[in-house]
Amino acid sequence: MDAPQATVAMKRQTAYKIWIHDIHSASMLVDAGTGLPFYSIRDLHVVRVNILGIVIDRFVSEAYGSLVLDDGSGQVRLKVWGDDISLIQDVDVGNLVLVIGRLADFEKERYVRPEIVRGVHYDWALLRRLELVQQFGTPSREEKVVVSEKRVAEKEVEPSLAAREIILQTIEKHEEVDEAMFLSACHMPQEKVQNALYDLLKEGEVFSPKKGFYRLV
Repeated sequence: MDAPQATVAMKRQTAYKIWIHDIHSASMLVDAGTGLPFYSIRDLHVVRVNILGIVIDRFVSEAYGSLVLDDGSGQVRLKVWGDDISLIQDVDVGNLVLVIGRLADFEKERYVRPEIVRGVHYDWALLRRLELVQQFGTPSREEKVVVSEKRVAEKEVEPSLAAREIILQTIEKHEEVDEAMFLSACHMPQEKVQNALYDLLKEGEVFSPKKGFYRLV
């Protein structure tokens, strides 16, 4: 794939630690410089989040899966399609999980497309709560956002986030990587890997110092 060239690299977008409640109260805006959407949360420009919560609902079909997370301040749905279903395959209701992912909106529902889903010890929940209370204060119980039940399979409209994460981790490990290495690392069809790589280039998370090679910062 002939990739667009870039002369300036941008650092990988921060995954912010926030209350789940803040995900739903955030305003979605568009960056005037890049034309890409972001969410305004407590004066932060948020694209990726780092949240921790209990799984209270789970649904997995052949092509689509979802989890509902609750952190005490609110609930949010995680949605995965295709290859990304592997991210939640071993997660059960009642598990405490740490999730890093991207915010998105579809049909008036705000949700998270996870890049990483990892089970953690319950001590993490206490530490995270103390950290968030210190930084943002205690969320009001009256303002808690509850997610309605929704078990309908949805069409995939974005490139695989599993491919995105593997691409970023591969570059972080090797500094400069060619497309062949991405294909080898992802174990996915070439088209899916190329779509994910193109999105990373477009968003400024990856740049090409020379044709066929890619770097972060």
